[in-house]
Amino acid sequence: METEVIHNFCESRLNHNQPPEYFNSFTSLFITIIPLIYGFPKSNIFYNVACMLAFNGCASFYYHYRLTWIGKQSDEISMILATYYGLWGLLKMYYFNKKDTLNWYNGWNSMFMVCSIVFNTLLRFDYLFPLLFGLYIFVTLYYIRKVAIKHGIVYRKYLLVSFIGASCWIISEVNCNEITVYGHVIWHLLFPLGFYQLVLRYDEKITELRQIIY
Repeated sequence: METEVIHNFCESRLNHNQPPEYFNSFTSLFITIIPLIYGFPKSNIFYNVACMLAFNGCASFYYHYRLTWIGKQSDEISMILATYYGLWGLLKMYYFNKKDTLNWYNGWNSMFMVCSIVFNTLLRFDYLFPLLFGLYIFVTLYYIRKVAIKHGIVYRKYLLVSFIGASCWIISEVNCNEITVYGHVIWHLLFPLGFYQLVLRYDEKITELRQIIY
């Protein structure tokens, strides 16, 4: 018997925490569809990001539909791993000719990823996920900008799309009602759309860099 988890998403609150969350669950599948529409990256690092994103859409569907612990873990751990691979790719692009520095930073990236998963699997530390994942995203955004400046990559318009999606979700959670409940739906549509466009742009650049070297 799967363990049910009390959620605080707006749709759950309106449904008195009774599954399923129809809007949130079915729109989650859009996350899986995006890599299938736009294609998978050529580099192995960003290819892993796409795989985690495709998995996350199905995991998020299950999470919102069943509201169980295994669904929550599948959703959140795939988010952690997608960020891990994404940051790994960004570090490799920024420290492209500095192998020792790259290994040092990615060592910390790997340790933080493992710690995040460990804390996430323990129910009593469940409240830490938004904090740890938020920190992970902050560092990733920092390197998105640094790598874009270094290699001349267009990134702001894609970040804006994701930011609008994130803002709609935040509004729905802070001011939950029958209208703002769709903020989570917009998050499922816009955040991965902008994020995946970034993945493809950075994948093009890292592939180009490899061709120059080899």
